[in-house]
Amino acid sequence: MKKSILYAILLLCPGALMSQTATSVNNGPWLMPTTWSCSCVPTPGYTVVINHNITLNTSFAYTSGSITINSGGSLVQDTPTRDIWVNGGGFTNNGNVDVRYLFVQSGTFSNGGTMTMTAMANYVNFTNTGTIQNVDSLYLTGAVINNGIFLNIDSITTAGTFTNNGVSTYNQFTNSGTYTNNNNLTFTDVTNNGTMTNNDTITALNSGWNQGNLVLSSGSYFLVNNGFLNHDLTTEDAMIDNNGRMNVLDSWYNFDTIKGVSGSFIVQDSSVNYGDMKQSFDFCDLTPPTSAPYIDFNFGTVSSGITWCVNTSVAEPAFHNVVVYPNPANSVLYINNNYLNGNYSATIYSLTGAELLTVKNKNEIDITSLSEGLYILTITTNSGTVIRKIEVTR
Repeated sequence: MKKSILYAILLLCPGALMSQTATSVNNGPWLMPTTWSCSCVPTPGYTVVINHNITLNTSFAYTSGSITINSGGSLVQDTPTRDIWVNGGGFTNNGNVDVRYLFVQSGTFSNGGTMTMTAMANYVNFTNTGTIQNVDSLYLTGAVINNGIFLNIDSITTAGTFTNNGVSTYNQFTNSGTYTNNNNLTFTDVTNNGTMTNNDTITALNSGWNQGNLVLSSGSYFLVNNGFLNHDLTTEDAMIDNNGRMNVLDSWYNFDTIKGVSGSFIVQDSSVNYGDMKQSFDFCDLTPPTSAPYIDFNFGTVSSGITWCVNTSVAEPAFHNVVVYPNPANSVLYINNNYLNGNYSATIYSLTGAELLTVKNKNEIDITSLSEGLYILTITTNSGTVIRKIEVTR
C-alpha cells in the first residue's frame, strides 16, 4: 500500500526526487503542472522562480524554500482571495504581486516590484525599493528601510525601526517604535507613541498627537493642516525637540515638554500650554494676546529664552505654499503655481491609489470626468512633492 502511494506521488510530481526547483515556463495557474519546469505542482520547500504571469489559485504557507518573482513576472490571486504565510525560507518580489494577506513571520523578504494587498504583517528586517500599495492594514516590526514608495496605506503601525528614504503616504499612522523620515512623509492623522525623527518633510493632512518623543532636526519642516497635541496621558513625559520648523494651521496644545534651541513654531489659531516650554526656540501665535507670554492660554512654565515671532521670516520650502482651489470643486481645479519654479506635474489619485488624471505645467485641471467623492492630488516639482486631499461635488 505504501509503495502505491509513493508511486502516485511520483506520477504527480516526477521531478520531486531529482530537483526541488520549479521555474515557470508558461503563464498559468499555480496548481497546473504544465506551468512549471518540473511538470509538477510546487509544494512548500520548493525553490520557486516566477518569470511569467502566474495565477495563485491556492493559499500558500511554507517554512523552507523560497518564492522569487522576477521582473516581468507576476503572482496574482484568483477568486476566492488567497494568502501567503512565510515562516522561514524567503520571499522576493521584483515583479507584481496581488494577494489578500501576506504574513512574514520569519525568513527573508524584499520588494523591488509592486505589491498590492488587503493586509500585511511583517516581523523580519527588509528593504523596499519598489511600491507597496493599497493596503488596508499594515503592521511592521523588525528593521524596515524604504527606498521606494508606500502608497495609499489606510492604517499602519510601525513597532520596530522604520527608515523612510523614499515616499510614504498613509491615512491613519501609529508609530510605537523608532521612525526616521529622511524624505517625504504624508499622512492624514498620526499618533506617535515611540520616537519619531524628521530630517526632511512631513505633512499631516489633518491632525497629530505626540505621546512619545518627536525630534525635528535643523532644516526639517512639519506642516499640520489641523490641530496638534503634545501629551502622554499616563506618564506626562511626551516631548518635542524642535530645531526645525513646525507650522500648525489650527490649534496647538502642550501638556508636557517642548524644547529646542533653533526651531520655530507657527500656530494659526489657538495656542494652549499646560506644560514646560524650555530652551530658546521661537514661538509665533498668529492670533496672540496683547502681552507676553504670547500664548492664548498659558498655565505652564515658559523659559526666558523663548522668542516670539522672531523667525517667521525664515522661509519654509516655497512649494509648500501652493494653493489648490476651489476645494470642494465642481468642474475645474486650479493650482496657484506662483511658488512652483520650473517644471511640475499634478496627478489625481483615487483613495485606492489608482491614477486618474495627470497634467504637466498647467494651472488648471478638468475634473468633469471624476465622480463625487474624495481624491488625493500630488504636485511634484524638482524641490519635492506636496500632497492635498480634494473633494469633488456636483
